[in-house]
Amino acid sequence: MKNFYRTLTAALLLAWLISPLGAQEVNQEAVQELTTDVCVIGAGSAGCAAAITAAREGAQVVLIEKDKILGGTGSNAYVSNWEGGPGCNIAEELFERMHAAGGAGVGKETDIGARGAFGIKMVTDSEPYEISLVRALPPEGGYRSIVFLPEAFDKAARDMMAETGRVTLLDETTYIQPEKSDDGTRVLAVLAKAADGRMIRVQAKVFIDSTGSVILCRDLGCESRLGPEPQSEYNESLAPKEPKLTLNAITRCYRIDPKENPKREVLDENQKTGFPKCAYVTGWLDGPRMVNMMPTLPGKDLVELGYDECMKRSEVIVHNHWNWLQTQPGFENYELTALAPELGIRESYRIVTQYVLNQADLEATWPNQEHNDMIAVADHPCDIHGEGGGLVHVKFAYGIPYRCLIPKSELTNLLVACRGAGLSRVAAASCRLQRTMIQFGNAAGVAAAWAARDNVPVDKIDVDALVKKMDARKRYPK
Repeated sequence: MKNFYRTLTAALLLAWLISPLGAQEVNQEAVQELTTDVCVIGAGSAGCAAAITAAREGAQVVLIEKDKILGGTGSNAYVSNWEGGPGCNIAEELFERMHAAGGAGVGKETDIGARGAFGIKMVTDSEPYEISLVRALPPEGGYRSIVFLPEAFDKAARDMMAETGRVTLLDETTYIQPEKSDDGTRVLAVLAKAADGRMIRVQAKVFIDSTGSVILCRDLGCESRLGPEPQSEYNESLAPKEPKLTLNAITRCYRIDPKENPKREVLDENQKTGFPKCAYVTGWLDGPRMVNMMPTLPGKDLVELGYDECMKRSEVIVHNHWNWLQTQPGFENYELTALAPELGIRESYRIVTQYVLNQADLEATWPNQEHNDMIAVADHPCDIHGEGGGLVHVKFAYGIPYRCLIPKSELTNLLVACRGAGLSRVAAASCRLQRTMIQFGNAAGVAAAWAARDNVPVDKIDVDALVKKMDARKRYPK
C-alpha cells in the first residue's frame, strides 16, 4: 500500500493541482501585511460558510479567493444546483436571500416533453425549502433540488460577510505559499498575490483550507490521497483490491436562455465528436437553465492532459452536445449563451485526518455510528461517474465527525473544510455535495473562531459545545 501511494505521489505531485505559482522569491519590502484571527483559503461553498460563521462568532477573518465570483464549483463551473439532502442554517439563509432576489427556487422533476436519459428539475414556487432536505427517503414525486443562479449566490454570500463587519474579502487573489513556525507545529502566515500584482502576507491564529484540492494542506506537508484506496485500508467492499488511478469524471456545464429567434448550433464535419446523450437540466420553465451533461471527460484526463487541454476539449464536446440537445422537445426556443468558465471537478486530493469517514459509516447510518463529535449529516448516494462508477444508495442519513476536518499532522492551527477533507474515496463520492460542504465550513468556522479566541489547538476546543451548536442530528427531517 505504501508503495502504491509513493508511486502516485512521484508521478502526480508536479503534474496536477499543485500550488498555482509555487515557492517564489519575494521582495519582502513590497509585501502588504495583514493580521487576523482566522484565514480561510478558498471561497467555495465551504469557504464562504467558514468565513461567515467565524465572523459571526466574533473572529476577524481574511478570506482569500482566486476567482471574481464566489461559490467555487457551484458558481464558476455552473453546477448551480444543490441536490436533495440535509443542509444547515447557513445554507437555508443563503437560499432565502437568493430566493428573495429571484435567483433561486426549489426544483422539482418536470416533464417538458424531452424523452430519454434526462433529469429535468424546474423551479416551482409551490415547493417549500424543507422538502429539499432529504434524498435517501425522498418525498412523493421524487427528491427536490435547490436551483440557483451563480450571481445570486455571489451576492448573498458577500452580503452575509459584509454584514458581520469582520470579513476582509480578498477576491481575485491567488494563494501562493505558506509559512510555518520553526518547530513545525503552527502555520504562521500565507502569501498571496492580488490581481493588480500586490503581494499580501496574511498572519493568522487559525487557517482553514477550503481550496477543494487542499493546496494549502499539501504545501504544508499533510499526508494526502488521490484516487481509490485499496480495499484493505478501510475494509471497504466498494473499493478495489488493487487500485489504479481513476477519478470521478469531469463535467463542463453550460447555460441556455430562451430567445425569440434562437441561434442554432451548426457544426462542420471536422468539429464533430462523441458526447453523452444525456443531460441533467436545472432552471426555470421560461427562464435560464444550466445543462450538465454529466460525464464530459474522464477524471484522469486532468492528470494525463492537464487543465488547459481539458478545457479546450470540453468546449468542443459542449457544442456537439448542444447541437443535439436543441433538437429535443422542450429546448427548441433556447440558445446557448455561456460555457462555464471552469471545469466541474468532482474529485481530487483528500487529506488524511484524525478520522477518515468511510464505507462503514455510510452503511451504519447515524443511529449506529459510535462517534461523539458529529458536526454534519448527509444522505446522498455514493455516486461515482465514469470508470468504475455507479450509484449505491444509502439507507438513511449518516453523520460526519469533527475529526474529519483536522489534518493528522503536527500542525495545531489548521483545519480542512472542502471535498478534500478526511473522506475515503468511497465516502467522498457521497459527501462531496455543496450543502454538505456548507456544513463542513459552518463547523470549521465556529471551531476556528473558538480556537483563536481561547488560544488553543483546533482539537482542544470544547467539542461537546460545537456538537451542540451544530445540532446536526436535528437537521435531518426524517
